[in-house]
Amino acid sequence: MRSNKQILALAIMFAISGSATAWASDFLFYKEVNGLVGHSRQKGWIGESETLSNSVGFEHYGKFSSQYGDYLTTDIQVRAAYNANEKFKNAVSCEIHNAWAEYRFSPELKIKGGHFDPAFGLEPIVDTHSTILQTLMMRDIGFKKDWGGSLRGSMASFDYEAAIQIGSGMSIRREDSSYLATGRIGTTWTNNFQYGISALVGNVIQSMGMSTFPHNHLLSKETMFKERVGLDCQYLWNSFLFKGEAAYGRNEKKNVIGYMLEADYTAPVSQNWSVETQVMSFVNDMKKSRTDDSTFSMSLTYKLDPKITLRVAFIQDLNMYTTYNKPRDTKLYLQVYYFGT
Repeated sequence: MRSNKQILALAIMFAISGSATAWASDFLFYKEVNGLVGHSRQKGWIGESETLSNSVGFEHYGKFSSQYGDYLTTDIQVRAAYNANEKFKNAVSCEIHNAWAEYRFSPELKIKGGHFDPAFGLEPIVDTHSTILQTLMMRDIGFKKDWGGSLRGSMASFDYEAAIQIGSGMSIRREDSSYLATGRIGTTWTNNFQYGISALVGNVIQSMGMSTFPHNHLLSKETMFKERVGLDCQYLWNSFLFKGEAAYGRNEKKNVIGYMLEADYTAPVSQNWSVETQVMSFVNDMKKSRTDDSTFSMSLTYKLDPKITLRVAFIQDLNMYTTYNKPRDTKLYLQVYYFGT
């Protein structure tokens, strides 16, 4: 049986090998630099958010075609990250975010393999790769990407996707027979008003951190059984983009529920400026009081040019788990983000 490292190497080779064997209609190579500094009321100065660290990286995106049109799309997106809050030997890591290849049989049927978003909630249809404000995905599953395969397609009035993944998140490993099955059906991406319904079931590995190499921190060798049904929507209206999602289900025997509401505004006179406000809450045990993890967040974004983004974000805890026995945390972040050719 192949080792985890061999499987990873094969997945990455599969994602980029088309450049040597197929007719390329388009290649895009982007360089990425993320600078992040923050202050937490509990921890003092910090150099990372829930999903971001100081990092440099790249994205290689390719489309391949024949005389009959596009048939293969590949994407690999990698970061070398540094966490200033760790000792140096543990501070440097490699984060593999996207590493997938998708074969297009027709608009109604595409097959994907590699590392990509589970088919649940808003995450598959919005881009949170560089943003401090996130969707419910980290609360629902515990990670935003997983290793596996999916089927998806576009019908006349709806899009669909179904995925089977190994339930490990950023790192390739299996513990306690882990797996993750997800599915989503929603309106087509061309609509100003999009909505969808999704579901998931799986034994999910419990881990912390975004590192692929070395493996991120394993919280337990036992997986957590999760079930969810979810609703999501987003609506573009003039200069506003409204987003919302809700999920209900179980973590083992505990009933859980969560929601996220967000309103984004882009100034019509100077579209370099935008403001995002968000309320997110996740109740970790509906039978007990004060088990919710709730936050209010606000972000101010300025695009210095098409490649450089400046961002200030404020995150206020509205309630913490009672088991943590900690005061509410307040975080302030300053981000400088570069993404360009």
